[in-house]
Amino acid sequence: MKGLITYIQRMSIHDGPGLRSTVFLKGCNLRCKWCHNPETWSNNCQLQYLEEKCIHCFTCINVCENNVFSVNGESLQIDRDKCVLCKKCIENCPSEALTFVGNYVESDEIVSSVLQDKIFYENSNGGITISGGEPSLQKAFTLDILKKCKESDIHTAIETNLLMDRDVLESFFPYVDLWICDLKIMDSEKHKHWTGCSNGVILSNIKTLSSMSAKMLIHTPVIPGVNDSPEDINSICSFLSELPIIPKYELLPYHSLGMMKFANLGMKNLFNHDQFLDKETLKQLNEIVDSYNLNAK
Repeated sequence: MKGLITYIQRMSIHDGPGLRSTVFLKGCNLRCKWCHNPETWSNNCQLQYLEEKCIHCFTCINVCENNVFSVNGESLQIDRDKCVLCKKCIENCPSEALTFVGNYVESDEIVSSVLQDKIFYENSNGGITISGGEPSLQKAFTLDILKKCKESDIHTAIETNLLMDRDVLESFFPYVDLWICDLKIMDSEKHKHWTGCSNGVILSNIKTLSSMSAKMLIHTPVIPGVNDSPEDINSICSFLSELPIIPKYELLPYHSLGMMKFANLGMKNLFNHDQFLDKETLKQLNEIVDSYNLNAK
């Protein structure tokens, strides 16, 4: 069973309880304009160019047989539509300015890597987190990893946008100890504008998981000018507080640290601003969450 990942982060402390191995899968069915992991959007390998590492030797031009590379002044130009991912440019780049994002690996390879750190999970109540992108887009691969980790008594978590059919949700359910889910915006049209998709399926799946007594951690990435008003957060809190089993809820303040990835991958950045969420606004929004007793952090 093979899947396409970007990388595995060992000893992570940000993707669930304890020390964890987080597996980042490629492929996503949302297009959040503020996304800081655009390398996970595509379900294919991608050529990445790190201009700050380039020594302008232009070896890539000489070895590429498909005329992907050219020079404009002193800048390297890349026609990614011509790239066949043959890796000759990467293998011959002396400064490692050219790399691939995406690697096909077997599920057994991932499980074997995870088991090497089992003692750390046991001592910290950690485990494995399958993240993305959106893991449900590689359903069989994700499910195989989750099943094998559960068989080895490894705590499992999945980071998901919950934009999936109910039968997919139910197939994951027996093998997921913690669902880490984003709920970005309550208004459906506004959600569609900023993410490319309405939120009806997402809200329905949150209700389903709650009715099944699933352990959930709901995140809202708070984006200045998008969903940082008291009305935005109030509407989410009101929805969560009426669920059969009320999940834990946290606000995640926006940062722009991944914006350069768009340029590195030759992707268009539709958001492109470096405004951070100020501490006073975050404090006020967390006070709203506290008023609903949703265990804000």
